Amino acid sequence: MKVLKGVAFIVLVFFSSLLGTVFLLFPLIPLAWIAPKLWRLAADRLVGFWLTFPCALIEWVFGVKFRVTGDLIDRDEPAILIMNHRTRLDWLFSWNALYKMDPWLLTSEKISLKAPLKMIPGAGWAMSSGCYIFLDRNFEKDKPILERIVKYYSQSGNKYQILLFAEGTDKGERATHLSHAFADKNGLPRYEYVLHPRTTGFRFLMDMMKKENYIKNVYDLTIAYSGTIVDTEKKLLGGNFPDKVHLDVKKYKLDDIPEGDGCEKWLTNLWETKEKRLKKFYEKEERLEASGHRFEWPETTSGIGYFVCFSFWVVASLLWIGAIYSLLWVKIYVTCAIVFYIASLRFYNGAEFVFLNCFEARSNRHDQERSKTE
Repeated sequence: MKVLKGVAFIVLVFFSSLLGTVFLLFPLIPLAWIAPKLWRLAADRLVGFWLTFPCALIEWVFGVKFRVTGDLIDRDEPAILIMNHRTRLDWLFSWNALYKMDPWLLTSEKISLKAPLKMIPGAGWAMSSGCYIFLDRNFEKDKPILERIVKYYSQSGNKYQILLFAEGTDKGERATHLSHAFADKNGLPRYEYVLHPRTTGFRFLMDMMKKENYIKNVYDLTIAYSGTIVDTEKKLLGGNFPDKVHLDVKKYKLDDIPEGDGCEKWLTNLWETKEKRLKKFYEKEERLEASGHRFEWPETTSGIGYFVCFSFWVVASLLWIGAIYSLLWVKIYVTCAIVFYIASLRFYNGAEFVFLNCFEARSNRHDQERSKTE
């Protein structure tokens, strides 16, 4: 039974993301050139609507509980979200927490992810259309990508919250060993529940967003799990879900964070405190004390949002599959959409760079026209 649950989850998420990308996002792609700001608005909302579907499956269908506490994340202000990376699926479970706080956060959050994830058919293509940040975990290679995307976010007129995993990777066995080696070499304590954070990337992103006048707050997110810790996709496929996910949020104003080297020290101290909190959670209480304004959202999500989303994606996916099976022109259309996303990966390193190029070209053309009139 557990395996059937896991397989059902993966199949539903895979097909809904693939079909949604093809039938909802792909037809709107001309807007990326004609009206890039309208494209960004439409793509963000469609991606956010799809994100609600795995949220509905995790909580409403598979019964995972979520205890969300602390400060409310303001979706109308650009910000950095920093979170410990206990498992490879933390970002998946964080969507439920954001939905509890404010469903619109699913349209304004942008996640930094490992670059290979953009190659996943459907979900990877959808997140590329959403212009998520895919990184190679090589600072010199990632730096120009961050610069371009932050500038794009700023000039698009939208207020985004960028989720950054400051540890750089999830807390797997190899990463833990490397973190211990780093600690031993630099005379730092070994951590058992987090990895030592990579401060350079955080500082660079802070400086870049300040340069663009595109940051108001930094939110520290602490995530922890009761019951099974689902640290790999294989465990998820086997039908393993945590009993409860705990997520606590602490808001910091820019004035609370030092400039320069002090910014890196601030992050290091924050992670030291996070290690102590998680040690207390896993060894004693299994409860994160609420931070900041100490809000605590109900563990049961109310309203009809999950029902509407679940119903739409199941029914729409069945209709789309039926159309593909029975109509030749739909087969041709789907083939064109798939070719576009594969070609984007092959020639542009992802669809997000196609949209970036369109936006930058149009902005440059407007600048040239403005300079001529002046």
